[in-house]
Amino acid sequence: MAGKARAKRILFPLGEKENSSVQERLLHLPLRLAKEGFSVDVVTYKKDLYEKAESFFKNTANITLKLMKSVPLVWPPHQRDDFVKIFIRHTFDLYMPGTDMKYWKTAAFDDFRGHVSSHAFSGLEGSYDLLLMPIPSSDEPPSTDCDVFYSTVVFFAKENNIPTAGLQIYPISHTPLIFLRSFDYFIVKEEFEKEYYINHGIEDSRIFILDGHEENYCLSTVEDIYKNLMFSDQISIERDEIGVLIVNHSKFRPQIKEIIEALSELNIKKSIYFQKRGYHVRELSEDQIVDELIRPALAKAGGKHYIVQEGALVKVLMPCDIIIAPVYIIPLSFAVQHDKCAIVYNPLKKAVQFQDGVLFLNNKKSIMETVMAYFEKKQKRTYISDIVERIIG
Repeated sequence: MAGKARAKRILFPLGEKENSSVQERLLHLPLRLAKEGFSVDVVTYKKDLYEKAESFFKNTANITLKLMKSVPLVWPPHQRDDFVKIFIRHTFDLYMPGTDMKYWKTAAFDDFRGHVSSHAFSGLEGSYDLLLMPIPSSDEPPSTDCDVFYSTVVFFAKENNIPTAGLQIYPISHTPLIFLRSFDYFIVKEEFEKEYYINHGIEDSRIFILDGHEENYCLSTVEDIYKNLMFSDQISIERDEIGVLIVNHSKFRPQIKEIIEALSELNIKKSIYFQKRGYHVRELSEDQIVDELIRPALAKAGGKHYIVQEGALVKVLMPCDIIIAPVYIIPLSFAVQHDKCAIVYNPLKKAVQFQDGVLFLNNKKSIMETVMAYFEKKQKRTYISDIVERIIG
């Protein structure tokens, strides 16, 4: 009987500046890979960063944390001189642009000799299928310790024929040119970043656009307090399902019923969130109406369903994919701004697309078609696990 296949191993080095530049969202990428069955070794050189990662992962399966140790290097004077001679030999024919001044005369005895590392890092061993790491910035370079740490990890990968992939977190123009040769693959956020690399001689097949909403945001240095809600611990919508938020209204009960009926006819994996609002109809409270009318309809719709308390609309909207209401409300426009599908359903209104991108639909069939179209669009997005699979097979 054949043994169980070994999980693909990924080496994920983590530097302090790169992690803090994206408000520690980088940690979500190894977490998502681990949940997809990859074995991820997250390595760092700083104890406090190690402790942050330890708290974040909380013994997550398939995640191993490693703290690399600093090893002092003592270079005798004659060995430093030998390094300088090697540097001169490799740069002897390089001139400062527009001058007859040779490059080594300005750099060999100052910048180069003065930056020969006084320490290295140890502790890396074993086989890996991929090195995945953030690309540092030339404008805000990592600390000397981190620079040595990254150099150690990349050298380890090259020596052991491990494919290397860089995550583009900083502005594309800040990518140090040395990394155009150091990485085999590049993972970017936008199409223009891909074009930049192509213009610098990188083949199209070596560049991937990470366009899954949450994972794309993990590479952004610009924090968005609303996008942070996509990482909710309470709401989990998988990539192979659709998350729909329905906003209640006391005057449009028939429309609410038809929305749920339309969703129930879709043979796809779905999670439906129904937001209550603080209505009272004579002696009946909203809770009673929801229990008697809404819960049974949601149970028939299939998939998972939840009743959401009033005031939690945005917290639920951000992890969801689609929001539907029987009347226009401002959060619909907000949803469109965050690349969600926003629908107003009213059979008495003309079917149009509003100026802000909100869709006005007037029959159940159009709801089904719109939800299915968005679901198919979601399935075409590229996630970090897809990219890793394409690289290592």
